[in-house]
Amino acid sequence: MVIPHAAFKPRRWQGTTAFGLFFLALWSGVTIWAGYIVGRHADYWITKADNRVMVAKMSYLASEMERARESLDIAKSTDRQLRVLLGLSRREDLMSGDAAVGGPTGADRISLRRLLAIDPGSVRQSDWHRQLEALRQESLKRLASFQEIAWYIGNQRTLINATPSMWPTAGRITSLFGYRLSPMQNAEDESGEFHPGVDIANQPDTLIFATANGTVRFSGWSSGYGQLVVIDHGYGIATAYGHTSKTLVKAGDRVNRGQVIAYMGSTGRATGAHLHYEIRRNGQTVDPMMHLNVRANENLLGYAQSLASARGR
Repeated sequence: MVIPHAAFKPRRWQGTTAFGLFFLALWSGVTIWAGYIVGRHADYWITKADNRVMVAKMSYLASEMERARESLDIAKSTDRQLRVLLGLSRREDLMSGDAAVGGPTGADRISLRRLLAIDPGSVRQSDWHRQLEALRQESLKRLASFQEIAWYIGNQRTLINATPSMWPTAGRITSLFGYRLSPMQNAEDESGEFHPGVDIANQPDTLIFATANGTVRFSGWSSGYGQLVVIDHGYGIATAYGHTSKTLVKAGDRVNRGQVIAYMGSTGRATGAHLHYEIRRNGQTVDPMMHLNVRANENLLGYAQSLASARGR
């Protein structure tokens, strides 16, 4: 019986116990069936939403992979240009030798992003692995190549610093590299001797400079050379500075280009104050004039005079 609060008539239903049980069972069945149906659809909707989120994430990852590939292509092009400028062989040529080459170009590569836009189900896990492995291998190649370029540039810089490229002192050249009449022999003796360096004359105690970076291998008295300094520059290059009045470095010292290492003198087999300067490559003397120029000598003369006046003050 239902008795409303308003002025409506009360309503009354009457049934048997069996009908009540049947209705209760029917209500329970409908409720359970509805819950099952809603549950299935809810799982479908949740799974569908998760798939959409996953596809969006995969699309973003594919886009980032394509951007990484574009950056690697730029790095590869830059690597090729640097190797051409430096005269280096391409690593691909060194690694492949005469092997056959080929394969898809950049335009032929599979775009995961495009496949995802068409049919996410068509993208297999192997496609992801192949793309990621290609990126990893290309990154390792570019890293190795740039490390080789950096080593080459550093090595060339060290070689330049180790190559004599300045006048060892200021003055005038009194004897060149090659055969000459010995200044110590009698006037009647016309036999010549080989002069393995260049003689540069100036006032006593004129400053003498290291012509390149290196390590002092010898500093002391040597027969004929007098007070001698020998600097090892590496790469088979060494320089010698003879007839000095006083050396300012000792064996084992590291010296830099332009560093004062001695004063000009006339010790040893000499007829006056001058520097005997030698350059040796792999133990063989070479003509120092290949590394000297007159303008540099003029500039060095002014620099030496300013240092001497400053030392005098």
